[in-house]
Amino acid sequence: MGYDGYHGWHILQERYLLCVLFEYAATLGIIDVAYIEPDGAKDDYGNLWGTDDLNFLSRYDGLLYFRINPLGAYCLGLTETYKPPKVEITTRLTVMPSLKILITSGSFSTEEELQLGTYAEKLSEKEWILDLAKTMEAVESGQPPSELKEFLQARDEQFLPETVERFIKDAEDTKRQLNSKGDAVILDCGTKEIADTLANNERLKKYCLSTGTRNLVVYSNSETQFRKALHQFGYCWKKS
Repeated sequence: MGYDGYHGWHILQERYLLCVLFEYAATLGIIDVAYIEPDGAKDDYGNLWGTDDLNFLSRYDGLLYFRINPLGAYCLGLTETYKPPKVEITTRLTVMPSLKILITSGSFSTEEELQLGTYAEKLSEKEWILDLAKTMEAVESGQPPSELKEFLQARDEQFLPETVERFIKDAEDTKRQLNSKGDAVILDCGTKEIADTLANNERLKKYCLSTGTRNLVVYSNSETQFRKALHQFGYCWKKS
């Protein structure tokens, strides 16, 4: 791109800084930006060889201004507290006992669609239905079902139907019923008698669980201790 000025700070470092501000800081929501089409936004690269036919050097040439917003000020330690702005709700819903959700006025924003889409299937522009499988996926990933209740109740002037309340409560209860205890190995003991003997042995039973068949479930994080105790009990474990 030529010799004189090709290595200027404004050519590489400034463009990289604009990229960081636009792609990272702005998308994180810690700054507000003013951006226009990059065509002709800057004229500081015209002396570089090979740029005669370029309408812009970088797509970030169109980033003209940025400002630190309240969230950014909090993240940078410029303020001690941060209070999210109150979102104005313009959409009204009717939540049906059948688990269907009807939009009676307004329309969902992209954020609202994404939020409801975590728990429900979109049937049409004005109709959704709560979906059990999607709700279980959301709960499994850490989404509290109470968020769904708050979302619906904030947009429906009536109390939620009993079926919907129960749907949300069941989802809340489900996350407490099944909990992962870690990985495990299934051990085939050859006969149910051997499996029962090992599962009831004082030294071995704390490392395994009986399945009621000839198989044992051995906790992966206890495999070494189980093997050592197994050897002393007169058995060995051959991996396939």
